[in-house]
Amino acid sequence: MEPVDMKQNKEDEDVDLDRSRTGLEEEQHRNRSPRNDADRDLDSVIAWFRDYRLWNVLGVSLAFMVLFSAFHTCGMLQASVLSDVHDEHFNGTGKEGYYSAAAIYTVMAASNWIAPSMIAYTGPKFGMFLGGVPYCLFMAVFLRPYLGTLYASSVLLGIGAAVLWTSQGVFLTINSTDKTMSRNAGMFWAILQLSNLWGNIFATVQLTGQSSIDPDVRFKLFIGLLCVAILGVAILLILRYPGKLDRGRVSEPLFKKGWWKGQNCCTPVKTNWKDWAWIKEIVSSFRLLRSRNISLLAVTFAYTGFMLTFYSGVFGTALHFTAAFGTERNYLLGLSGVIVGLGEISGGFLFGFLGSRIGRRGRAAIVLVGISLQMISYLLLFLILPTDSPLMETSKSSYVAPKSVPMI
Repeated sequence: MEPVDMKQNKEDEDVDLDRSRTGLEEEQHRNRSPRNDADRDLDSVIAWFRDYRLWNVLGVSLAFMVLFSAFHTCGMLQASVLSDVHDEHFNGTGKEGYYSAAAIYTVMAASNWIAPSMIAYTGPKFGMFLGGVPYCLFMAVFLRPYLGTLYASSVLLGIGAAVLWTSQGVFLTINSTDKTMSRNAGMFWAILQLSNLWGNIFATVQLTGQSSIDPDVRFKLFIGLLCVAILGVAILLILRYPGKLDRGRVSEPLFKKGWWKGQNCCTPVKTNWKDWAWIKEIVSSFRLLRSRNISLLAVTFAYTGFMLTFYSGVFGTALHFTAAFGTERNYLLGLSGVIVGLGEISGGFLFGFLGSRIGRRGRAAIVLVGISLQMISYLLLFLILPTDSPLMETSKSSYVAPKSVPMI
């Protein structure tokens, strides 16, 4: 019987040992569970900060905000600045600014057809860099305006703008997942909206008390904007590619592999012209125009274009040409840009916070509120500004005497 007793005692000891171990593990789990939860939260925060894709999105957002802080201010000022340039090289009337803007956006619209194919060979990062360089060249022209360089830089800017914005879309997409796409897009546009503030604040300070934009004021103004634009383009160079297998290169190369090493240099790949990527893009885009939804959206796209043209170029020029504002007109030129920027930011945050409530009633409410506010502002401007103020300096009377407070 002794061996049986020893076996039974051993089994009892094993059970007691298992119970003690289980109790110890439960106690350790109770004691360490809060700490483990805190560690997991800390690890998730560290992983969030180590996510280079997120830093890429923040970096491209910052770069665009800096670049367009300069360009939006330049676009608002260009017709007014050119109207005050009178020397042996350039005799401005203000209309040159309108012609320049027309060239920029006409060329940009045409270049959008081939921009995806260009980005297929440059990649989105260097596509954004190459697209940003013409913005700097365009602003440099205003340091010493010539008619030829103004229009040439406008054409280059139109091409660069198409490449820049298409590259931005590709870069943002490959740095996002299905879960983070909405967050990253919202983050980009929220930061970009701030670009309407900083450049216009700088212009307001520079133009305060100036009855005209003389060469000294113009030089200080545009050397500052040029430096800011160069900084924005430089930020694009420090962005990081998401990975070797996903760099936005979506088309086959035009030249055989190894041509840059001297192997079959500049020997093009033989393909049918119908298979060229940019031809396919144009054909597919025109096919898309046949759809009913795109045809209806074309009307809203056209209205948006007219609206953007008005507040980004015509409105500021009309303020500059209205003599009734006296020495305040150039100050109002910069201040109006600041107020428009604040309105865009406030509207974006307002509808962002109320988006869930508004979404239940339909997005038509947002459109109706926006159109109503715009129609009220257009009516006030029609009553206050002289009819020929967008084209030339005028002292003509208007329906309502021009005053700075209603304009703001």
